[in-house]
Amino acid sequence: MGYEEVAKLALERCFFFPAAEIYGDALAGFWEYGPLGVSLKSRVVELWRREMVRRDGMLEVDGSLILPERVFAASGHLTGFADPVVECLRCGSVYRADKLIEQITGALVPEKLSEDELDGLLEKNHARCVKCGGQLSKTRRFNMMFKLGVGAREAAPAYLRPETCQSIFLDFPRVFRTMRCKLPVALAQVGRSFRNEISPRQGLIRLREMIQAEIEIFFNPEKAGHYHKFKLVEDYRLSIQPLDSGETKQFGCKQAVKEGLIANELIAYYMALLQQFYDKTGIPGSEMRFREMSDEERAFYAEQGWDLEVRTSLGWL
Repeated sequence: MGYEEVAKLALERCFFFPAAEIYGDALAGFWEYGPLGVSLKSRVVELWRREMVRRDGMLEVDGSLILPERVFAASGHLTGFADPVVECLRCGSVYRADKLIEQITGALVPEKLSEDELDGLLEKNHARCVKCGGQLSKTRRFNMMFKLGVGAREAAPAYLRPETCQSIFLDFPRVFRTMRCKLPVALAQVGRSFRNEISPRQGLIRLREMIQAEIEIFFNPEKAGHYHKFKLVEDYRLSIQPLDSGETKQFGCKQAVKEGLIANELIAYYMALLQQFYDKTGIPGSEMRFREMSDEERAFYAEQGWDLEVRTSLGWL
């Protein structure tokens, strides 16, 4: 069943539907869950809590949706949480430059490319407005956070959180101290995040208001090479697409660490936990993979990065 059929069925059965749909000027990128959708979402969240949080002895927090500006200045979101956009000079339609190039070429475009590099790719591939065929502007950066003014005079600048990890990092010192933790320790949170997406599309796949379930593992990097829980998964087979290969292969966790495909035992352990979780949601193992991220894709602080992707009727997501 393709995306269009799933979306049609979801609307007919009241799984999910557009927010404020009775108004003609309803905003894109906001969706609501009906009775069956709430039940399905709750079951997925409970599975996540059972198979990830409780199974691994993680600590769950529930942070604020609104945080002061200083938080995002410190994290780099004020300057770095921005998407490259281009605008049609004829009809005014706005597109993400990297996604427009991917749509034309079918190739993955790293978000970290500079504006000049993206402009070069747009020109090379003769990119035009999808709606009217008009000429596109030069690429500029658009910050995706929703800004708020807090208080009666709206004097205190704040933002809706763009991801759940902010609260986890802010809460870590107090939780670590008061819960008398030892490294490694994992903090988990499930809740809403907000991103002012340029062109939300394809139902729940790209949203401006979304539910995220996130986990951050705090550990001593000098001890990550030998992780005491690794024996539980050392023979478990992961579906891996290494950076230097376009082919997905099966590797046992122990084999992948030994051959240097995965940086250490701690990373391999949590990759196994993730794949086991998604397997229990009903996704066939043949339809998911861990794709190794390139230097341009992963965070500046990361030694290694993997994206778990699922093959759908829309391609790998």
